[in-house]
Amino acid sequence: MGVSVVVQLVQRHPVAASLIAAVVLAAACGGGWLWVQRSRRLAQQERTVAVTDVMSGSEFEHWVARLMRASGCRRVRVSGGAGDMGADVTGYAPDGRRLVVQCKRYSAKVGSPEVQRFAGTARHIHDADVALLVTNNYLTVQAAAVARRCHISVVDRDALGLWADSLRLPLASVSGQPVTSASALRARVPATRRLPGLRRRARTIAPATEHPSSASPPGPASATPAKTAAPPRAVAPARTDWWNETP
Repeated sequence: MGVSVVVQLVQRHPVAASLIAAVVLAAACGGGWLWVQRSRRLAQQERTVAVTDVMSGSEFEHWVARLMRASGCRRVRVSGGAGDMGADVTGYAPDGRRLVVQCKRYSAKVGSPEVQRFAGTARHIHDADVALLVTNNYLTVQAAAVARRCHISVVDRDALGLWADSLRLPLASVSGQPVTSASALRARVPATRRLPGLRRRARTIAPATEHPSSASPPGPASATPAKTAAPPRAVAPARTDWWNETP
């Protein structure tokens, strides 16, 4: 009945129906745009690291995701929970690198075992270009050493406060931060390292003429030189490499 009434009204008043439809469509588009902008914009009261001290682990993950969106990251997704295998938040940096983020909202310092577990899954399982560990606290000395050796970018409480205040992704300032993506790093590997067959073929040496083995023991010295025939004329081998030529 409702549909039939609407159809009759549109047929009787087409101009008014068109205006109403345009107003409704504009309102829906405006509301959607405001919702998207609000979801991407970090509220002013959230732009301080102190707000994370009263958050739960899940709330901290969503706060970091909002911070990433406000910093220009794309395709940000919160995937934390049971079975996340170390990837609480994933996304892409403004320069296109894939980010895999592990969030640690701790009341104590982050220890070495947590960093080791994250290092073992970030790149090999989640294919991260940048493995980012974000915490509202600090790392122990051992954990910081593991992060440097495993190229884990760490955003501790101080760096997190600067990030929230400036909305600039703190990647270049982190010690051990890789500056290129995984594809660029693979492109920089020499061809002989990426193709072992070429390396083996490059090392193949053509057989040279027979020479006395340097490993054979020398014969007994003779008191007088023995009379020998004139040496035959030297014939160059079919293939001779410069590193095999005799002096």
